[in-house]
Amino acid sequence: MNIDNIISIIEKKISSLDYDDYSLLLSKDHEDLIRFSNNSINVFDVIENISIEIYIGKDKKRASGVLYNLDERSILTYIDSLFQYCIDSPINNDYTNLPSGPFDYGKTQIMDISQSTNYESVIDHVENSINHGLQSGASRVCGSFTSTISEIFLKTSTGIESIDKSITNLLNVRAFTESKSSGHGLSCSSSINDIDSSNAGSDAGEYAKSSMNPKKCEPGNYDILFTPTVAADIFQFVGHAASADSVDSGDSFLANKLNLQVSATALSISDHGNPQNGIYNRRFDDEGVPTQSTNIIENGIMKNYLHNVSTAKKYGVDSTGNAGIMSPWCWNLEVSSGSYTFEEQLSSIENGLLITNNWYTRFQNPAAGSYSTVPRDACFVISNGKITTPIQGIRISDEIPRQLSNIDSLSKTRKWISWWEVETPVLSPSIVVKDVPVTRST
Repeated sequence: MNIDNIISIIEKKISSLDYDDYSLLLSKDHEDLIRFSNNSINVFDVIENISIEIYIGKDKKRASGVLYNLDERSILTYIDSLFQYCIDSPINNDYTNLPSGPFDYGKTQIMDISQSTNYESVIDHVENSINHGLQSGASRVCGSFTSTISEIFLKTSTGIESIDKSITNLLNVRAFTESKSSGHGLSCSSSINDIDSSNAGSDAGEYAKSSMNPKKCEPGNYDILFTPTVAADIFQFVGHAASADSVDSGDSFLANKLNLQVSATALSISDHGNPQNGIYNRRFDDEGVPTQSTNIIENGIMKNYLHNVSTAKKYGVDSTGNAGIMSPWCWNLEVSSGSYTFEEQLSSIENGLLITNNWYTRFQNPAAGSYSTVPRDACFVISNGKITTPIQGIRISDEIPRQLSNIDSLSKTRKWISWWEVETPVLSPSIVVKDVPVTRST
C-alpha cells in the first residue's frame, strides 16, 4: 500500500471519531549501512523504515502512539484502541489545542541527496578511515558508516500540512592493537562531503597505539580534560533537562533555575531546529510550529526552557518550536567555544586525566543530575601538562550541576558529535572540569 493510501485510511477513520484535535506525523527513513571489521567491509545493507505517530485530543484528554504495521486492518484497529485510551485517560488541566496554521517555515536547506546515495563515495570514506587507522598504529580497524535520508509529513486537524527532509551521515571507527588496546574516532555531517574520514581513522589508530599496556588508576578527584565526544554526552543531558516537561515531572536538575547562574560564566548552550550544517534538521516541530534558535544557558545563566504549546501556555510564554507532541525535546545543541587550544588545556593540568570516550552513562537521580559513566578506549594520566601513563578500569560518578559550575576551560575548536551514546547532536568543544570523582569500575 502506498503512502497516500495509508494517509487516506487514517484520515477517514479519524474523521469518523468525535475528536477535538488530531495530528499524524509520518516518518520515512532510507538508511544505507556499511559495517566493517578486521580492516574490510563485511556488511552492506539498505534499510527502509516507515512509521506514523498519531495524536488524538478529546475533552482535555489526549493520547498518542506510533504505528508500524501499516496494513489497513492494523491501522483501523490501532486507531480504535488509541481513541479509547484517550477517552479513558484522566483530564489534563494543561491541555491546549494544537496551533492553527499555516506557518512560514522558510526555505529548506539545499541538500545534495545524490552524494548520500553515491555508494562509491561512502565506500571511499570507509576505506580511507581504515587505512588511516592502520597507518596510525592500529593492527585492526572496525566500525560503521550510516547515511540516512529522513522524510517527514505532518498533517493536523487545525490546517497544518507540511513536509520536511534531512540527511544524516555518521562514521564511527574503533581501532585495536595486538595488545588489545583500543581507540575511537568519529565524524558526522549532513553532507557526505564534510565527513572527515581521515581524522576519524587517525584518531582511533593513534589512541589505540598510545594506550597500550594500561595501568590501574588510583581513585580520587582529578581535573579531567574531556574530548568533544565525552563532553557532548554531558551537554546532551543539559538539553534534556531544559525540557519544560522534564522540569514539571520532577526529573530536571534545571528546575527553578530560570535567571540563576547554573554554570561557569564561559558556558553558553543553545538549541537550534534548523542550523546550517546541523546533523538532524527540522523546519517545524511535531505540532507544526516553526523551529527556532533558543538560548538555554547564556554566559552561565539559565535563560529558557524548551516548550511545546501546552507547556508554553502553562508558563505564559510562546512555544519554542520544540514539540514532541506530548513533551518538548531538543534538536541540535550548540555549546559555546572558548579561548584555549587543546594543547593549552592540556598544559593547564598538573595532575589529571584525559578521557577520550565513554559508555554506559546512567542516572541515579535525574533531578539532582547525579550519574555515572565508564570511560572506554584510550584514557591517560596527565602530569605537569603532559600525557603520560595510559589507564583502564575507571568509573566517573558525579553530578552535572557540579560539573557545569566547575568548567575551567573550553576549547576554541568544536566538533559535531552524534553516535549511539550521544543521541542528540551536539556541537561541542573539549572541556576541562575540576575535581571530578573517579573510582575503579567493577
